[in-house]
Amino acid sequence: MPDIDKANYSSHLLVSRMDLFDIERYFSLQVPVRALSNPLLKYAACAYAAKQIGRTKGTNAVTGGSCLRQAMMGMWPDTEKVDWNYYGMKYYEKAIQLLVEELQNHGYSSPLSGSQTTGNLQAEDSGAPENTSSNRRKVSFPSGQLSSPHSDDILAAVSIISAYEFLDTTSPVWDRHFSGVNSLLDIMKAGMVPAEKQNSSGNSNVATSKLHQFSKARKAIFWNFVRQDYLSAFINETLTRLVNSELALWTEAGLLLDDAGFARQESATEHNGSMKEVMISNTLMWILSRIVDFLAVGDGSNHGESSTGLSQNTVLDRWNRLQAELDTWFLALPDTFKPGARIDSLPVPHPSQDVCPFQEIWYSIPMCASAMQHYHMARILLLINKPHESTARRSTVTDRLNFYRSIGKEIQNHSREICGISASRLEASARIHSIQPLFVSGQCLTGELERKAILQNLYRIEADLGWATKYRVQQLLREWNRGVQVEEGSIVKGRG
Repeated sequence: MPDIDKANYSSHLLVSRMDLFDIERYFSLQVPVRALSNPLLKYAACAYAAKQIGRTKGTNAVTGGSCLRQAMMGMWPDTEKVDWNYYGMKYYEKAIQLLVEELQNHGYSSPLSGSQTTGNLQAEDSGAPENTSSNRRKVSFPSGQLSSPHSDDILAAVSIISAYEFLDTTSPVWDRHFSGVNSLLDIMKAGMVPAEKQNSSGNSNVATSKLHQFSKARKAIFWNFVRQDYLSAFINETLTRLVNSELALWTEAGLLLDDAGFARQESATEHNGSMKEVMISNTLMWILSRIVDFLAVGDGSNHGESSTGLSQNTVLDRWNRLQAELDTWFLALPDTFKPGARIDSLPVPHPSQDVCPFQEIWYSIPMCASAMQHYHMARILLLINKPHESTARRSTVTDRLNFYRSIGKEIQNHSREICGISASRLEASARIHSIQPLFVSGQCLTGELERKAILQNLYRIEADLGWATKYRVQQLLREWNRGVQVEEGSIVKGRG
């Protein structure tokens, strides 16, 4: 079995990819140190690292420049013979065991109770057949507050375990994996409410008390959960879980919200120094999560609303508010969120040539590049899902055609911005976050070279970084219906 200390060293390099939106780099700087004395953190991080190494077949992207000799810490004897997926699963099982013990040591009932169907973090062993029920475990989080001083470590470990599970999850199983998020909030709030403000039942009275500010660790962990929640909801076309939680959690995590839960105009400019870019990016994630909720609700039919003109006008009001928030966010952006360079693509003499058809769009800060990809994705989602203002009255075919034509060019422009940012050789963490924006742009673009470039980009993300993308590739091919078959790492035209 690979040496656990060497695995922990590799985990430092790979867990750092969770720090894209954290300027203080909690996961790459603090987690490896805390893992020295915390086995739960160590095994969670090593499981994540081993699985990622296995999915990339032992290759690693160059980090920190070139060198003539690789450090011994980065090399393994007979690495090609090591079954990294197996060892990742063994580390993962050990992490789950330690997590269960940690919770039980604080006096909670058995977290593996099969009768509990909510508040579970469900973990699936990817190294075994998918339909084997014995390969699935459930870890339930108690509804009370965890008073342990190590609660940050528990939350960090759960966040890393979730990343382990998400590496190759490509179906609605994501939703089951993340079903314990509301119970995670109970641990998240541990220590935030002064004891004198709690009532006899142990519940906090938020109306009469002010939550303490999140610690730096808890803030980094919270925003990782937010992004996992958004991804799960978008992929599975469901509501997010965190948006409807109490607003105090969001404000203590740094957001500036009004009483109705809308981002205040100064959210993007009030923070000073290096934290400004972080909170601008996080504010966008709040808006985008609510856009995903808007799409999941649709026309309100799932909530008992009628399809009358009044109901549609209400939906239009919600759309207009989201559009206005996105406008406000964009107009307040500092220069760090503007491209540092734009390089036009080379002319392509023949469509079969492997040349990027997109203008390369470079940002000096990877976090800002990723945020702008998600901004363009948010614009596309809103444009495509804009309710018709004419629903309350009959409209002509010409009216509808003019509406669709008016947004078509704008959607294509946003799609090409997403692809252009990816063409500028993003760093690993930003590439991981580019999967969903690239998928959305692929749904909108029709050029053969553009589509081929998007598919190749998605393939390379999985090959280089281990994050699943083939499920999005296959979905794009089905939607395009172009008779294209998929081979490993390449795009080949089918025979009809």
